[in-house]
Amino acid sequence: MWVDVHVTDPDGNPIADAAVDVWQANEDGFYDVQLPDLIGPALRARFHTDTAGRLQFWSIMPHEYPIPDDGPVGHMLEATGRHQYRAPHVHFMITAPGYRKLVTQLFPADGAYLTSDTVCGVKPNLVVGFTDHSGSTPDGRQVLGTWRHHLA
Repeated sequence: MWVDVHVTDPDGNPIADAAVDVWQANEDGFYDVQLPDLIGPALRARFHTDTAGRLQFWSIMPHEYPIPDDGPVGHMLEATGRHQYRAPHVHFMITAPGYRKLVTQLFPADGAYLTSDTVCGVKPNLVVGFTDHSGSTPDGRQVLGTWRHHLA
């Protein structure tokens, strides 16, 4: 997926040089810190916005995944009749001098478990649509098949 982020203040003015930390689980539902054989970070990055408050990056589409259901969490899920799955999402933490830190996540509109995310994290304004594309990409990368795009 190609993500084009525009960071603004509440009045819509661009915020230059905002730090934007992004992270997500892999296609098997694991974060890099859960993979003991992995050396270094994966699907995790820190970007800074340009003078127009923009940044762009490539990543994989997020996937739904189960949270661990053993121990107390599993007992709670069973007692409440809830499943163990998180809806697919990408995390964002945005910081800039003079502004409060924003930690949020975005959920693809066509993702599974949007209405029953086990940690109740899906809010309607955090669900975003991605458009399918083929052919040339915004940065000129050669991609075989379809790629997806969201402008945030």
